[in-house]
Amino acid sequence: MPGKRKLVSYDVDDDDDGHDGHDDKPPRHLDAVAVSKPSAHAQAKRRRRSVHLDNTAGLSDELLIRIFSFLDEKTLLAISPVSRRFHRITSDSQLWRPHYYLRFILPRAHRIPGFRAGATRTSSKLRYSAGRFIWADGGWGRRSGFVGAHQHQLQLQHQDESVDWKKQYRLRHNWARGRCAVDEMPVRQADRLGPDALVSVAEWQTLVKVVDGLAVTVDATSGLRAWHLKTRRLVAQTPLSRPDDAGRQPTCLAVDDVLLTSLRVLDIAVGFDDGHFGTWRLDVPSATIRLGHRHATGCCGELLAIAYAHPYLAAASRRGFISLFSLDAAPVAAATPASDAGTTSTPGQDPEPPPPPDPSRDDEDDDDGKQHKQDTAPATPSRPRLLTRLQSHSTRPPLALSIRRTAVSVVASIAYTFDALGGWSIGIQDLDVSTPGRSPHTVTSRVASTLPTPTPTRSSPVPVPVPVPVPDGPIRLCYSHPYLLATLPDNTLVLHLCTSTATSLSISPGLRLWGHTSGISDAEITPRGKAVSLAAHGHEIRVWELEGRVGGPSVEIRPAPPWAAFDARDRGGWVGFDDEMVVVLRGRDGRESLVVYDFA
Repeated sequence: MPGKRKLVSYDVDDDDDGHDGHDDKPPRHLDAVAVSKPSAHAQAKRRRRSVHLDNTAGLSDELLIRIFSFLDEKTLLAISPVSRRFHRITSDSQLWRPHYYLRFILPRAHRIPGFRAGATRTSSKLRYSAGRFIWADGGWGRRSGFVGAHQHQLQLQHQDESVDWKKQYRLRHNWARGRCAVDEMPVRQADRLGPDALVSVAEWQTLVKVVDGLAVTVDATSGLRAWHLKTRRLVAQTPLSRPDDAGRQPTCLAVDDVLLTSLRVLDIAVGFDDGHFGTWRLDVPSATIRLGHRHATGCCGELLAIAYAHPYLAAASRRGFISLFSLDAAPVAAATPASDAGTTSTPGQDPEPPPPPDPSRDDEDDDDGKQHKQDTAPATPSRPRLLTRLQSHSTRPPLALSIRRTAVSVVASIAYTFDALGGWSIGIQDLDVSTPGRSPHTVTSRVASTLPTPTPTRSSPVPVPVPVPVPDGPIRLCYSHPYLLATLPDNTLVLHLCTSTATSLSISPGLRLWGHTSGISDAEITPRGKAVSLAAHGHEIRVWELEGRVGGPSVEIRPAPPWAAFDARDRGGWVGFDDEMVVVLRGRDGRESLVVYDFA
């Protein structure tokens, strides 16, 4: 039987080698299979071709930083995961400082009148000082006004070389987007009391202030406490009063942070429902709280508001008295400030001079100092001295107090609400306390008010002879010069700009701020125009940048999952913030906690 014919392979390479094509070689379809599975030698050769040469391996870090300085923010973040070296270099603070300047500092500087017309308009170089970056950025959570030259130099020494500009850029970016992480820190538990215990509302009221990563809380049960917001740990704690002062409830709280940056010392003032107040000093490095002053002449009734800028303290009582005290030991002579229709001196007499010494009261204060000397008090606590006292006849809540420092004096401001023809108005009175040398304090006064805001009336389907008035007027006032912020019952805020000179004081017309979808329970604003507002049930928090672009939209804080939102049983009645965090006091069923929204 004849054999099968073999396929002829027409291969050019075979012809070149001199083969006749009739040898026993595999068919062409087997060659195709062999091509699909290259040999190990071919694979190794192909891998050598795909090796990428690292052109940056021979470059120094300084040269790479110079190259990366021409990249934008998105490119820096994109190349950061390439290698550990790239991650380290792209995180260099000097790379992010110009980006921080261009995005956050320069737009604010352009709003300064005449900035574009100066020498900077034709200059292509970035002219800035690292030590003044934070100041130029708006001070962030700084509540203080004027800072002395010596204290300012101490602050610059601390922040000049230690600023992480990438961290600052990420922080400002998160604020602008409302992105944050959320954590909850309990400050009061409900299991201390039985379900049938009769406890007044004031005893369960917790007052909070937030400044520079610290939260200060005060209540009648736990006393005065300081918390570290980063670590969520208690820093220090002290009782508010002696055992024989049972029943005294704190009603207002104020802090003075002018020494916090340089000396890590925070001054605290607490007012009580019987008209008393006291001051304490928190030493952060030693984690101690010591009593400074105690005012035990409570003759003006329950204190509603208090402001503190050592050595000056202002207090407002429910009876309508506004008192200004000095906590230094120098002799004080009070002067009569000018009076106005809203806030005047006591009828028929000048503002009260400092009360004469009372031997029985002095002995009691000495005993108090001896009793608390070992744990909370200094050796010789001094008594506050009254500079002036005003009495209001036509104002009504809400009311706000503030004290700010200027180059030549200290200004205590009173923001109040009063009824006007057909509506209500907001007034401000400045008490200018000048201290030239060692001469007695001189107190002068300036007053300004807004135009009356008409009160709307609610229409009824049934004809009634008298229209039903709608509760109107501000729910809360916040004043940090030059910004005066008021929250209204119609889910809006009103912003006023105050202008103060040595001889005059004026308030601009109000500007409505829209954005909230429910009632606003609290708000806070800084002297640089940064504000945070809180809805009544704590489910909506908004951030406002009001400097230079008052009509701009607000940013709603949107926590990262899996944080659960507030429910209907939650009560959010207070909000505070600093550079990196927003803190909300959250309460439910007798329990209270601080909800920390961390933007860092």
